[in-house]
Amino acid sequence: MWIALALILAWPAQAFAAIPNGQTTDPLERGVLLALGSAYRVETTVSVAALRTGTGQLFPLGPLHTVTELGTAFAVAPGGVLVTDAHVVSPSGASLAIVAAPLALAQRGTFGDQAAYEEWVKVNAVVPVGVRVLRVRVLRATVNPHTPATEVPAHLIRGSLEQTDDLALLQIADHHVPALHLNQTDSIGTAAAVIGYGVATPTTLGLPTTTVPGIKTGHLGVLATVKYLPGQQFTFIDSAIAHGDSGGPAVDAKGDAHGIVRFKNPGGGGLLDQASPIFRLLTRLGISNTTGPIATDFATGMTNLWTHKLTEARDALTRAIEADRTHPLAAQELAVVTHLQHAPPAPVPSHWWRAFFLGLATLTGIAAALCAVRWRKIARVGAHNKDAAPHFPSAP
Repeated sequence: MWIALALILAWPAQAFAAIPNGQTTDPLERGVLLALGSAYRVETTVSVAALRTGTGQLFPLGPLHTVTELGTAFAVAPGGVLVTDAHVVSPSGASLAIVAAPLALAQRGTFGDQAAYEEWVKVNAVVPVGVRVLRVRVLRATVNPHTPATEVPAHLIRGSLEQTDDLALLQIADHHVPALHLNQTDSIGTAAAVIGYGVATPTTLGLPTTTVPGIKTGHLGVLATVKYLPGQQFTFIDSAIAHGDSGGPAVDAKGDAHGIVRFKNPGGGGLLDQASPIFRLLTRLGISNTTGPIATDFATGMTNLWTHKLTEARDALTRAIEADRTHPLAAQELAVVTHLQHAPPAPVPSHWWRAFFLGLATLTGIAAALCAVRWRKIARVGAHNKDAAPHFPSAP
């Protein structure tokens, strides 16, 4: 595992928090733009009575017994099927204990940071007791923090919860969404970006309310195992994964999903479940992984924008908006296309200096020709006068 981690950490990683500009020329940023319409924020509110250590000691949460698990989901079928991690929509075990730890320990006047809470849960084999899911809230991603969040009703698809692979499927009420293609052919070093709502703290108090996801770039690493989850394999990614990125897609320059974020790796980066388990889950439930017409129209529109085919871009983006009114990018990019179409033509670069020097050269040539003619006339007159001059006899 450490050799594998060393290999992926050798790749440079860079995180850009801002959503890429629609006219970017960077291939991976373009892939992020193509995938953004498929991303959702997930908030699961849970009631937890107490935390219990491996020795049986109880840490009641007291009056603040409600916690929220923050995560991410993305569409995998155009009929409104989202995939996320099971521990996001059905929190249990250590992941929920870490979220509840700040509230439980605060009852005893003990405070710390995320690393301290994670260590406390791990060392003491802490588990939550008296768990009850109160609500799963799903909100569509936006690209502007001032854009009102669009909450969509959602429910867990029966039979989709898989604890071993940590996967779950949600059906949202919107049955016309762009979905991501699952790419099952990973290769070491593939540039990838994670789209997710990762934050630096596990506590539910003060969670950011923005629906603008974070974008974290990196590279896919090798397929390997980790000792605390025997028998399971993960793909390492060297992006700066944080709590809340769980369930988010790792996309390539085409906007394809190569996997789903499962955990932040203790040694740095993150661990992805590959696309294959997601594909198997969909197949088992009779769901096809297709991107759908909205994804196709938006991708066509963006490709035409990038190649300056503005009329074709306008038509494709208009179709995407008509089918998907809450698409986070389609209207914005259509406005860019419209502006470019109606913008005055770029001024032609002035070439006055060329005309000036051409005119000067012409005048110089004419002057030189006139001078040559004049000198020839002078020479002929001089020769004639020499021949016609009188000859005086010499003195005796």
